[in-house]
Amino acid sequence: MLSHVSLYCWHEKPNMLQSLFKRYDAIKLAVIYKQVSTILHSLLDMDLLSACESLASNVLEYNAIDTSDLQISDSDVEHWRVLFQLTRAEAIEEITNWRLDLGRESLSQSAWETIKESKAASGFNKESYAYSLARGWRLKPQNITSTAADKSMYLLRIQETLPSIRTVQDLLNTDKLNIVSGLDDDGKSVQFCYMTAQMKSLLLCNLALSNSIQFRPTFIQVSIATKNLSDNSRYPTLGIDSTLPQHRPQSSTECFQPAQNEYPVPYFFYGTLADRTVLARVLGLSDENSITYKPAEVSGATMTMWANKYRGLVDSDQDDTVEGVVYLVRSHEEEEALRIYETAKYEVVRCLIRLSSEPKSRMAGLTFRLT
Repeated sequence: MLSHVSLYCWHEKPNMLQSLFKRYDAIKLAVIYKQVSTILHSLLDMDLLSACESLASNVLEYNAIDTSDLQISDSDVEHWRVLFQLTRAEAIEEITNWRLDLGRESLSQSAWETIKESKAASGFNKESYAYSLARGWRLKPQNITSTAADKSMYLLRIQETLPSIRTVQDLLNTDKLNIVSGLDDDGKSVQFCYMTAQMKSLLLCNLALSNSIQFRPTFIQVSIATKNLSDNSRYPTLGIDSTLPQHRPQSSTECFQPAQNEYPVPYFFYGTLADRTVLARVLGLSDENSITYKPAEVSGATMTMWANKYRGLVDSDQDDTVEGVVYLVRSHEEEEALRIYETAKYEVVRCLIRLSSEPKSRMAGLTFRLT
């Protein structure tokens, strides 16, 4: 039978060899071939002989021709996961595909011994180095940074398959996600999960250790105006240093408004957001005429410019005033869109707004202050 196999290989060349190994008892055939390779030398050309020897070696190396025969140790999975920066599920898949690829390029033991010292210092063993050569894999530099002080915010697009909302909840071990919705360029509804740098780091860590969840998340870093309104003081308030004695709470029961999550809430706009066309686009409103502005002003501030292009409020004397308009922000989603529009160059602060139609009255509201 073996001579017939050899002659068939002679005519069909190596492209049929792998299917032959799977058709017959591949492991037994590999052992037989090793024993009679000298005889086949006279029947086959050198390229085909080399291919046969490589196939035989690959079969014998792991004694496996399908996944049921394959055994992958946890240490191998961890080695590949760390070395090639894969998730655990991806590492298992790559090892499986590599070991079952009977046509893979083999690295001889003698060749490995000549480079073992230098490659082992880079984290390779014989198998992982052969894989990196065959797949053209390049090790990525490890950038390990602390996220404790990272204030960056990110968007992760939610899909029907992966990553689904349930998948993200499992990876973050929480049912509470900040999901924002919108429309793509084709007018189709899309969803994003809004997360901090710490949440992003946790998701990537748990994803890397998962045996079953496998996807490559794409994060969009969002430059967003910060909003951290204190419950226990006036901080932050336009034109006021809340640490000074005259601005400190007079009692433990004193209430400061607006609160962090209070809606609807009056916002004082100046510059581009005082334009109905701009505001409608930012909020995703189809009818800009539905927007209601009221002329107003704030004190304790002055207008300045940054990058010779953008205007922004900064603290000033209490006698200084800036004119603009007031708009009632109806929801967290509207506010989120406004904060993203203003970017991290600004922060949300409390302010006292005086309506032009009611100069003697003031209302507690919010505005964007240049940082």
